[in-house]
Amino acid sequence: MSEKLTHWKQEFNYDYLGSYSLLPSEEKILTIKETKKVNVKGADGKNQECFVAYFSENEKPMILNKTNCKTISKIYDSPYIEQWKGIRVVVVAEKVKAFGEVVEALRVKNINSDCTA
Repeated sequence: MSEKLTHWKQEFNYDYLGSYSLLPSEEKILTIKETKKVNVKGADGKNQECFVAYFSENEKPMILNKTNCKTISKIYDSPYIEQWKGIRVVVVAEKVKAFGEVVEALRVKNINSDCTA
């Protein structure tokens, strides 16, 4: 029996899905319900307009960066966000180079059509 691990960031009320939301090597299969721009308050307290995906599953929304938008566009052969409604993606945490250091970030990946959540 494995011990449940809790990332320290889960102890705070973050409004959006983050890499801390996943255990190492965990993948979440999620269905995009809608995408839209919203004002998001950053860690510095400033509001910033972000592009956000909301999911059909009982999961926090995810801020989509350009990398994840390009991936979704390529996987589903559509750059049109209106056509992303109902598509399923795998969300994983990966180590990436950003801001001069290696950090964990959420990435979306393709799933096989025979996968079930």
